[in-house]
Amino acid sequence: MEYRERVLAALEAFAKSSKARELARDPIKPKSKPKKKSKYSDVPTEAQEQAKLAGLLDQLTVNGKPLVWAHPPNESYGIGPVAGNRRKKAGCKKGLPDLLLFSKSPVTGKPCAIEMKRVKYSSTSPEQREWLRKLDEECGWDTFICKGFNAAVEVLKSLGYVS
Repeated sequence: MEYRERVLAALEAFAKSSKARELARDPIKPKSKPKKKSKYSDVPTEAQEQAKLAGLLDQLTVNGKPLVWAHPPNESYGIGPVAGNRRKKAGCKKGLPDLLLFSKSPVTGKPCAIEMKRVKYSSTSPEQREWLRKLDEECGWDTFICKGFNAAVEVLKSLGYVS
């Protein structure tokens, strides 16, 4: 018997064996390492806090009209260098605030820019601080850095967006 025939015969014998039937019912799964728990996992991420706030902003009205607001998609994580370069050429600016409320505040009469942060373990970059300064001093916007959803809601209350 040639080598090829011996291998085919062995494979056929295995296919008919009880071990093969057992493996077919319960395939071997690669062992995965247990995920290491992050020391930051006790605090919601900025994205989670902002998603919660976005749901609230979509429900708000100013003078009976829906609140006009947007989140500029400036995040750099998850995009490759080509897409990043394309965004830069299209005018994406580093540090632009997370939330831009174009509807004027019922209290101050100004639009509002909010930079969202985690409640803990986050900091504001120099570019973010510079954007907030420019929007405040040069454009007349209300600007805030909010550490978490609750801080942002307090800001919205103080500006009259939320009663």
